[in-house]
Amino acid sequence: MKFNILHYGLFLTSIYAGILSGCKDGNIVVSEGNSNTEELDTMIQNIDIESYRGLENVFSNNSVIQSDSKPIMLVFGSNTCKYCEELKDTIKNDNELNNLIADNFQSYYINTSYSKNHNITYLNKTMTTDSLSRFYNLSNTPLVLWVEPNGSQILKMTGFNMSIFTAMLDFVKNKEYGNETDSAKRMKIFSEKYMQKSL
Repeated sequence: MKFNILHYGLFLTSIYAGILSGCKDGNIVVSEGNSNTEELDTMIQNIDIESYRGLENVFSNNSVIQSDSKPIMLVFGSNTCKYCEELKDTIKNDNELNNLIADNFQSYYINTSYSKNHNITYLNKTMTTDSLSRFYNLSNTPLVLWVEPNGSQILKMTGFNMSIFTAMLDFVKNKEYGNETDSAKRMKIFSEKYMQKSL
């Protein structure tokens, strides 16, 4: 018992000595805390930018999601999604498609592998990546959503098929859903038009 108490006493003494001795070189730096916190906040808010490197002309920083007049295209992806990479590579390598999206949509790539805050102006709220994913019932990636500047959903596509993707882009760009406001009915209108064009 004395042996254990002795070892315990030596252990505590060495911890206290370590705490009290501090730096030997006398160069003690005291952080104000603000700059490190601001740098960390900035790093967290920009953590997913690498996800769409080379497509900055198409995808805007998703810290603030908004549009004054263009339809909004939200692309939910992840680091392990091969179809997300295919979608991004297709947009990157097809200048006509790249320009079509950049000119006609306010687009955001949301990488679900990371968590950050998104100020969604049309919802008047700030949501984490997980909350935003749940809000749009994300089950698989890529998930591509088109919404109006007021937040009304136009179309939704899970997965990536180039033919359907470009048809949906044209459908939304040309407002082929007319005055219909119900997203399920808009999807039905798209499906019927797409099937007619495919025949």
